[in-house]
Amino acid sequence: MISVRYFKDGELTRIKLRINGSASVDLPDNVIAIPAFADMHVHLRDWGESYKEDLTSGSRAALAGGVAAVGDMPNTKPPVRDPDLALKRIKDASTLKINYRLHGGVPTDLSLLKGYVNIGIRSIKVYPEDYGLIEGIIKAAAVNNMIIIIHCEDPSLFRSLKGNDSRIHGENRPIDAEFTCALRVMQLALIHGARVHLTHVTDPRIVDLAKLSNRITIDATMHHLLLDEESCIEQVNDPFYCKVNPPLRNRSIRRELLRRLIDGSISIIASDHAPHASGEKFQNNYDNTSPGFPGLETTSLLLLDLWRRGLLDLSRVIEAYSSNPLKILGVDNDAHLLIDTKSSTVIDPDLFMSKAKHSPFSGWVTMNRLIGLIKGGELLMVDSDYEKVFPGLINENTLVKLSRSTK
Repeated sequence: MISVRYFKDGELTRIKLRINGSASVDLPDNVIAIPAFADMHVHLRDWGESYKEDLTSGSRAALAGGVAAVGDMPNTKPPVRDPDLALKRIKDASTLKINYRLHGGVPTDLSLLKGYVNIGIRSIKVYPEDYGLIEGIIKAAAVNNMIIIIHCEDPSLFRSLKGNDSRIHGENRPIDAEFTCALRVMQLALIHGARVHLTHVTDPRIVDLAKLSNRITIDATMHHLLLDEESCIEQVNDPFYCKVNPPLRNRSIRRELLRRLIDGSISIIASDHAPHASGEKFQNNYDNTSPGFPGLETTSLLLLDLWRRGLLDLSRVIEAYSSNPLKILGVDNDAHLLIDTKSSTVIDPDLFMSKAKHSPFSGWVTMNRLIGLIKGGELLMVDSDYEKVFPGLINENTLVKLSRSTK
């Protein structure tokens, strides 16, 4: 049992949280508890890409980032595009300590969506390569009461230009490809009565449009909110490392996007955790550089840092990275995150639990430190420097013991 200040309804109140063990601990006022986070957009890889990440390493990365529930994407190798393979994936993840949900891939026969529903899958992920079938997908998903989660870029507007660094990616996949896709998808959602979620949105205009319909939700990532195409290249000593889909935008667009998080227009944050081997991210040409960054271990630190710096209320942080994504995943919160508000963390990819030991945020200092995660009465994650704070509460079920770099 621990006594800790818990944040609820805009206030901090001291409560007792149950942890299995032999001790009763009173935590100091600088340590607070909040609902653990939920990340609705992650790639846990495994199978043919287990060298990038697997379910075990990905779930440990989640716990290290204060995340107790995830929505896993179906672009595995082989891709999850039918109920049978989806059921195998769900069974493979059944022993994980985090709450696991799978987004189904678009099947070749849309009548198979009913099979997804029968095994508990409530969402379907649409990629740019599926865009030609978008109306049929939206119509079928509406009939089956499934949420369509779409990576919205119209591939007919893509180009194949060559360049000297990752800024060429924004020319090859221009922001208008995202905007055009969003306009069409929103129209189809209204026509067919579908529920659509636009993921990793980079265009502030789409955020504004989404507010006009209760059938449309969106999320944004911390890399699109905090990095632009210039600043990322300045921070990473590799010309093409900053390649990501959708691309990082210019500084003015990025600032407008961040403004919409601050004013509450962006209601969900997701990491788009995309782990790749270092050899796939560094010292390659443009075509051979894999797009995306690992994010499970940085998103919460960066988001909480905006709170600590006075840009967001803590209640908004919890809504964006816990309660709102949990609604889409269909998961109840059953976990709590412990944060030291008087300590800081230096983001050090060498200490990641993920197999992907790199980040565009390497070296960033955040004004918070995640020190523990409690789920099901077990202390599943603990910062190694705080082990002495939890005497008798750490046991074989404590899966993640963190080393953190501090300033």
